[in-house]
Parts: sequence; structure tokens; C-alpha cells
Amino acid sequence: MERLIDITIFLGKTGQPFRGHNEKDESNNKGLFLELTDLLKKYNSLTKNHLENGPKNAQYTSNYIQNDIIQSINNVLKQKLSAIFKNKFVSIMADETSDCGHHEQLSIVIRCYDSNKNRPVEYFVGLLRLMSTNFQSIFDSLNSCIGNFGIPWSSVISVCFDGAAAMAGCHNFVQIKCKEKNENIFYVHCYAHCLNLVLIDSIGHKNRVLFDFFGTVQLIYAFLEGSSTRHAVLEKVAKEVNTKLVTLKSL
Repeated sequence: MERLIDITIFLGKTGQPFRGHNEKDESNNKGLFLELTDLLKKYNSLTKNHLENGPKNAQYTSNYIQNDIIQSINNVLKQKLSAIFKNKFVSIMADETSDCGHHEQLSIVIRCYDSNKNRPVEYFVGLLRLMSTNFQSIFDSLNSCIGNFGIPWSSVISVCFDGAAAMAGCHNFVQIKCKEKNENIFYVHCYAHCLNLVLIDSIGHKNRVLFDFFGTVQLIYAFLEGSSTRHAVLEKVAKEVNTKLVTLKSL
């Protein structure tokens, strides 16, 4: 089981898929979980003996067991995080956006002070599916998430959201719902969103110098990266002037 757990952690850390399209014994690609298990048994006699000579109904490699291992790891991580957050003041950062499948998702990060590292640390604790983007649905998801880690609202000293009305509105929105739980909570506007607004204002049509500058940069990108031939010339020039240029990026 320890070896199977290590395989699960490895695939989870690297963001790789577990399952294969065809997981039968004669398949050339049974999926990463089973392929790694087969690779491990070539160099480990214990694993080989278990998979080849052990009972077929207790090999612990089925998709159900894989899900059980993932859930068990999740439970252990939640217990460790709950211990870290216990009796500590925390800040909550949250933002919602839609993924490529048009599902609304709420990402939640908890920030607290680590006395061992002598600095604040941040923990990504959840990515929750939202069935509705109104303030009550967002707050309920946020409340449920921090409740899973045993964090009382009295320990929350600040919340950080973007400037969207549902999140930062001053009349019965997520910010206000948080302050109903703890009137001493500070609301902090997301710094990255502030910088984004500054950037948008700075390159607006009112400032023609900056607007033209960034427009020229974008034209250079479109000209060079729109053709593999021109990009090859760019690489050649970069090599001649000893510049570590790989590619240009779009604005």
C-alpha cells in the first residue's frame, strides 16, 4: 500500500491522469497508475509477488481503490492543515472564475503566520464548483470551506477579493456577509487587480504615447511570431548577439 500511495502522490503532484483508455492486460498503455505499478514490480520483489501471486480480489489497483487512496490523502492533508490553522489568526483570499468547460469555480487561499519560518505563508485549500454566482452562494461555499478546517470567523482578520460587486459590494454582499460573522474583519482589494486597473488606465486612449508604444510592441510580436521563418531569423539574431531569447510574448 505504501508503494501505491507513493504512486498516487507522484501522479497528483505532477498533475497527470491516472486512468487509461484500455486497461486490459494486453493493452500497450493501461494508464499511468497501472503502468507505474508494472514498472515498479520489475525492480521490487514485494510488489511483484503481491501482484502476481496475491489474491486477485485484493490487488488494490482498481479505479475504486485509486479513488479511495486519493480521498484518504485528502483527509490527511486536511487534518494537517487544520492543525496548522488551529488557534491562529488567518486571512482569506478568494476569487471566482469560469474554466474551459464554462463551470464557475471558486478558488480559496488561506494566509497565516508561520512561527517556524518567521514569515506569512499561504495555503491553497480549495477549488469549489459554484452552481450560482450570487453573493449568498459564494459566501456559503466560503463558509463551508473554512468550516472544514475548523477555522472560526473570530480568527479571520481580513478577506481579500477583487472589486466585483458580488464580492466587494457594500450592501449585503460577500464582504458584508463576512463582517456579519466578525465585525472586525478588514476587506482588502486584491493588489493584482488594482495593478491591472492601473495598467488599463495608463494605456488608455487618453495617453497616446503609452498606447502607441504597447501597440507597436504587439505589432512586433504579431509580425515575428506569426511566421516560423521570421521566428527562425529572430533566433539566429539572438544567438549572434548572445541573448537568451526564446520567443516573444503577446501583450
